[in-house]
Amino acid sequence: MVNVGAKDSSQNNLSRAVWYLQHVAYNSTLRLFHEAPRVASNTYWIASDNLLAFKALEPYDPQLSSTIKSELIRLAKFYNLLRSSDGLPLSMRYDVIINDNATLEIPPRNVTHMTLYQDSYTLKYDIANGTGNFTDWRKYADLRLLTALSDHHAGDEDNAISNFTAVENMWDGIGLRDLGFNNSYGEGQGPGNPNAYSTYKLGLLLYVSGKLGIHLPFESEVMNRIWLMQNQTSGGIFTHIMPDGSSGTSDTNTETTTMVILGITSITQNSTQPTPEFDPSTLMLCVVVLLSSLILQRIRRN
Repeated sequence: MVNVGAKDSSQNNLSRAVWYLQHVAYNSTLRLFHEAPRVASNTYWIASDNLLAFKALEPYDPQLSSTIKSELIRLAKFYNLLRSSDGLPLSMRYDVIINDNATLEIPPRNVTHMTLYQDSYTLKYDIANGTGNFTDWRKYADLRLLTALSDHHAGDEDNAISNFTAVENMWDGIGLRDLGFNNSYGEGQGPGNPNAYSTYKLGLLLYVSGKLGIHLPFESEVMNRIWLMQNQTSGGIFTHIMPDGSSGTSDTNTETTTMVILGITSITQNSTQPTPEFDPSTLMLCVVVLLSSLILQRIRRN
């Protein structure tokens, strides 16, 4: 059965996450979303933050989504960035989310970090066009999920399912325990800690689940974990999950909140009607009606 209360609660949390982008992260002067309210309130990422954000907002705030998209196209042209056919800056990684026909180079290339402007604010851009490759990409949940999505776009459903299943198996009840779990925690957001989960990977897991049409048996657990990471005041999603299930000293940010919106939207749009629960009495009634009909037909023929 569908838990109506849980569904309504999730929709309310989703609305609050959208509100966070609209009213906490958005800078109407720059027409961009900042990285994070506490640790990087004056830093703006063309990719991946704003590239993902315009896509996530399309169903909920088309006007703001269009504004961000137009600004991204302008910036991509102004800074002569690599662009897609519609003028958007390329990520060389998250393009598989932006464009249903995009594919990912395997093995994925290293990311090049670029600072495009730094004065009263900082404008940054990430693009996965480095000279090196992630030879251990299969050990990272996000890269494997993006590869699964790329496989799906290429029509290679067997590899798509294989890569997705490998990430499913990384779920340990708290987060996705991939190689990143053992990396130094923080990314400038707090004191070092040897172990932490990335919340945005849970949003990405839901997103790819919806796109591939694969129902996660622990979908409700993932959603519950995500909403436990939601700031109850702002609606933003904390970036990290500590082994004890807390958010530690992490901040909310645009990328994580955006990925959660994309994920929840994906499983909602691509979900099928739940299979009705088996009811033996209903089955018996159908059998009785069918037998009665057959007996009645035989009597009439005689």
